Amino acid sequence: MPAIAVQTPPAFDPSQVMYLTGDVNYCFIHLKGGEQILSSRTLKWYHQRWPHFIRIHKGYLVNPQYVHRWVVISPVIAYTIMSNGESLSIGRRRIASLSNQFMSPAARVT
Repeated sequence: MPAIAVQTPPAFDPSQVMYLTGDVNYCFIHLKGGEQILSSRTLKWYHQRWPHFIRIHKGYLVNPQYVHRWVVISPVIAYTIMSNGESLSIGRRRIASLSNQFMSPAARVT
Protein backbone atom coordinates (compact mmCIF):
# COMPACT_ATOMS: atom_id res chain seq x y z
CA MET A 1 0.00 0.00 0.00
CA PRO A 2 1.46 3.42 -0.90
CA ALA A 3 2.38 5.74 1.92
CA ILE A 4 0.57 8.97 2.61
CA ALA A 5 3.01 11.87 3.06
CA VAL A 6 2.34 14.44 5.78
CA GLN A 7 4.35 17.35 7.13
CA THR A 8 2.33 17.94 10.26
CA PRO A 9 1.29 15.06 12.49
CA PRO A 10 -2.00 13.69 11.17
CA ALA A 11 -4.96 13.31 13.48
CA PHE A 12 -4.68 9.62 14.32
CA ASP A 13 -4.87 7.77 17.59
CA PRO A 14 -1.48 6.45 18.82
CA SER A 15 -3.27 3.28 19.94
CA GLN A 16 -3.85 2.52 16.23
CA VAL A 17 -0.09 2.68 15.51
CA MET A 18 1.57 -0.75 15.47
CA TYR A 19 5.13 0.43 14.90
CA LEU A 20 7.27 3.12 13.30
CA THR A 21 10.32 2.68 11.08
CA GLY A 22 12.93 5.39 10.79
CA ASP A 23 14.62 6.60 7.64
CA VAL A 24 17.10 9.43 8.40
CA ASN A 25 14.89 12.43 9.32
CA TYR A 26 11.62 10.78 8.26
CA CYS A 27 9.66 7.85 9.53
CA PHE A 28 6.94 5.53 8.32
CA ILE A 29 4.05 5.06 10.70
CA HIS A 30 2.49 1.61 10.29
CA LEU A 31 -1.14 1.55 11.36
CA LYS A 32 -3.24 -1.38 12.51
CA GLY A 33 -5.25 -1.51 9.28
CA GLY A 34 -2.12 -1.86 7.11
CA GLU A 35 -1.94 1.80 6.13
CA GLN A 36 1.45 3.55 6.12
CA ILE A 37 1.97 7.24 6.75
CA LEU A 38 5.21 9.03 5.86
CA SER A 39 6.07 11.66 8.46
CA SER A 40 8.75 14.34 8.44
CA ARG A 41 9.30 13.74 12.17
CA THR A 42 12.00 11.48 13.57
CA LEU A 43 11.60 8.37 15.72
CA LYS A 44 13.11 10.32 18.61
CA TRP A 45 10.36 12.94 18.30
CA TYR A 46 7.63 10.28 18.48
CA HIS A 47 9.39 8.40 21.30
CA GLN A 48 9.44 11.56 23.43
CA ARG A 49 5.70 12.07 22.91
CA TRP A 50 4.69 8.41 23.20
CA PRO A 51 6.84 7.12 26.08
CA HIS A 52 4.90 3.84 26.31
CA PHE A 53 6.29 2.85 22.88
CA ILE A 54 9.48 0.75 23.00
CA ARG A 55 12.65 1.53 21.06
CA ILE A 56 13.80 -1.95 20.03
CA HIS A 57 16.31 -0.85 17.41
CA LYS A 58 17.86 2.32 16.03
CA GLY A 59 15.28 2.13 13.25
CA TYR A 60 12.18 0.78 15.06
CA LEU A 61 9.73 2.04 17.65
CA VAL A 62 6.97 -0.43 18.56
CA ASN A 63 3.68 -0.25 20.37
CA PRO A 64 3.84 -3.03 23.00
CA GLN A 65 0.11 -3.78 22.72
CA TYR A 66 0.73 -5.14 19.18
CA VAL A 67 3.76 -7.29 20.02
CA HIS A 68 2.73 -10.90 19.55
CA ARG A 69 5.99 -12.57 20.58
CA TRP A 70 9.63 -11.88 21.45
CA VAL A 71 12.15 -14.34 19.97
CA VAL A 72 15.74 -14.60 21.20
CA ILE A 73 18.03 -16.80 19.12
CA SER A 74 21.32 -15.87 20.78
CA PRO A 75 22.67 -13.06 22.96
CA VAL A 76 23.20 -10.97 19.81
CA ILE A 77 20.28 -12.07 17.59
CA ALA A 78 16.64 -11.45 18.50
CA TYR A 79 13.47 -10.18 16.91
CA THR A 80 9.88 -9.42 17.73
CA ILE A 81 6.83 -10.67 15.86
CA MET A 82 4.04 -8.14 15.60
CA SER A 83 0.35 -9.05 15.63
CA ASN A 84 0.18 -8.64 11.83
CA GLY A 85 2.97 -11.23 11.36
CA GLU A 86 5.70 -8.69 10.59
CA SER A 87 9.04 -9.50 12.23
CA LEU A 88 11.31 -6.67 13.38
CA SER A 89 14.89 -7.20 14.49
CA ILE A 90 15.98 -6.09 17.95
CA GLY A 91 19.25 -4.18 18.20
CA ARG A 92 22.00 -6.33 19.72
CA ARG A 93 22.74 -3.75 22.42
CA ARG A 94 19.07 -3.67 23.44
CA ILE A 95 18.46 -7.43 23.69
CA ALA A 96 19.56 -7.87 27.31
CA SER A 97 17.52 -4.96 28.68
CA LEU A 98 14.42 -5.89 26.66
CA SER A 99 14.67 -9.55 27.62
CA ASN A 100 14.75 -8.65 31.31
CA GLN A 101 11.86 -6.25 30.90
CA PHE A 102 9.45 -8.05 28.56
CA MET A 103 10.39 -11.61 27.74
CA SER A 104 9.54 -14.79 29.63
CA PRO A 105 12.17 -16.07 32.09
CA ALA A 106 13.05 -18.97 29.74
CA ALA A 107 13.89 -16.57 26.89
CA ARG A 108 15.99 -14.11 28.90
CA VAL A 109 19.57 -13.41 27.91
CA THR A 110 22.10 -13.53 30.74
